[in-house]
Amino acid sequence: YVLADIRPREIYLAARRALNLALVVDRSTSMQGPRIHHVKMAANDLIESLQPTDRLALVTFSDRAEVIIPSSPVEETRSFRSAIASITAEGGTEIYQGLSAGIGQVRPYVAPQTISHVILLTDGRTYGDEEVALITARRAEAEGIGISALGIGEDWHDAFLDNLARSGGGTSDYIDAPAKIRRVLQAQIRGLASLALKRVRFRANMAPYVRMEAAYRVAPYMEILEVDSGNVVETGNLLSGEASSLALEFTVKHTSPGKRRLARFSIEGDDIGSDNRLEVWRDLNVTFTENPSHETVPPRMFTVLARLSIFRLQERAWTALESGDRNGASRYLESAATQLFDLGYRELGQAAMLEVDRLAHGAGPTGGGRKKLRYGTRALSLPSV
Repeated sequence: YVLADIRPREIYLAARRALNLALVVDRSTSMQGPRIHHVKMAANDLIESLQPTDRLALVTFSDRAEVIIPSSPVEETRSFRSAIASITAEGGTEIYQGLSAGIGQVRPYVAPQTISHVILLTDGRTYGDEEVALITARRAEAEGIGISALGIGEDWHDAFLDNLARSGGGTSDYIDAPAKIRRVLQAQIRGLASLALKRVRFRANMAPYVRMEAAYRVAPYMEILEVDSGNVVETGNLLSGEASSLALEFTVKHTSPGKRRLARFSIEGDDIGSDNRLEVWRDLNVTFTENPSHETVPPRMFTVLARLSIFRLQERAWTALESGDRNGASRYLESAATQLFDLGYRELGQAAMLEVDRLAHGAGPTGGGRKKLRYGTRALSLPSV
């Protein structure tokens, strides 16, 4: 295993750029009550956090989309507040409708020195439009429009929203209580305002005797990353002042003693302030010897692998369950629970054992339990370096 730390201070520190946003809010019937109330409060907070030159569009959707406020500079907030107050909950959930309308509001104002992004809030499960929504997200990302997705409560499809945000070059998050909507949305805006590089990719040019087996993001959150045939890993955006760390798994087949270069790692990304593509690189060198000394695993690497093991176990549990292997899912969750208890994460460990008990009695996992484990273990990330 190799840890690769991507530090913005080594690449580029961006000044705050103008924001070009669309807030897309699910107003289906299930959002009635505290959820829609806290969404309105969060939207008002959003207006306060933006600068007069930033642009904001407000879109709501159920089984159809409605542009409540077309994209406008946030200079006069009275019209925004009035529109927010008028939002009512009704109908079903069709995410593609809202997503498409939000992208349409952002698209005319995409510019190199502007952060263009759609933030989707939903508490429902969309049906039948998942694939077209993912295609739309990928096309938007290619145009320079990012997409983030926030799921409220227990009934939304976590794997789909994760894929949607990944396709759009953004992030996804789980909001387990309406009162947390404001805090999570504020964190999203702070992250967008501090964006340093877009479309960051990690590339490993390896020696013939080295093979990359897997790649994982371990900071600022846990995520299994896809490695393409060219050993390139798309890592999304990079925030100023926040390190992103990857854990890379390699197989090395070499027997001759001596110093060797295993790989050259490079990081590249789009400069927010220009059309430039920036790149830095570093070599990974090791020395092979016939009489290796027995060294302990560095504490930081041990910390990473222990938390990564838990995250991978719960991900394997859901994969096994989807394929009908209930026993395998139970074993993975029990192993994850044991390691969580060992590390002192009792609440997450108990959540895992509750799901094991449900599986043992022939029931399926609870929506809240699955999300608590997925996003809770994802947050067991490596501390910033």
